[in-house]
Amino acid sequence: MDETAPAQSTATDEENDPQSEALPTSQLGQIVRIHRVASGLSLNALASASGVSAGLLSQIERGNGNPSYNTLIKLAHALGVRVGDFFGGQDPEPKLAGLVRADSRRRLLLSEHDMVYELITPSMNGKLGMIRAQIAAGWSNETVPFQHEGEECIVVVEGALVIVVGSDRYELALGDALTYDASVPHWYANVTDEPAVLLGAMTPPSF
Repeated sequence: MDETAPAQSTATDEENDPQSEALPTSQLGQIVRIHRVASGLSLNALASASGVSAGLLSQIERGNGNPSYNTLIKLAHALGVRVGDFFGGQDPEPKLAGLVRADSRRRLLLSEHDMVYELITPSMNGKLGMIRAQIAAGWSNETVPFQHEGEECIVVVEGALVIVVGSDRYELALGDALTYDASVPHWYANVTDEPAVLLGAMTPPSF
């Protein structure tokens, strides 16, 4: 995009940043296929196990379909992997300290408008994992809740967010934080008309 041209969309400056390391749809499809083959599942078997149609799954693997986040959750559950395993990219060599520059985060851009997930930590293979997520207005994963090992802390840094843990509902405003046992089913909802942004930390990394 010509940086001198007037803005033509509602995307944020960060989303339009040419230096942002967004994972290409084709690479995401390759990663899904690698996990499927490693699990010994046929296309139809994974479709049946995940509830994702074989047609959509085929498009994703061929790089012709940009899956929603809820679709990635379903595929991760069926494959026995973390959604974070779909980020792709090479994990850096272990060091005393890991520096991740703002313009070099590993990112997932999803089919929902304004849905962006970024890996803040160098990888998901340490003792701590951290993500930044931009949640689209009106989005919810109530039908496919998260459930994974460990403890998680969510901080709202823009907008507002509803988080439900088990049967308990929490309404988080800007600056609010919620810590919970991630092995309990939990889901998020942005019930506002504006995108929300959260920072999420989890130990061990199980996103």
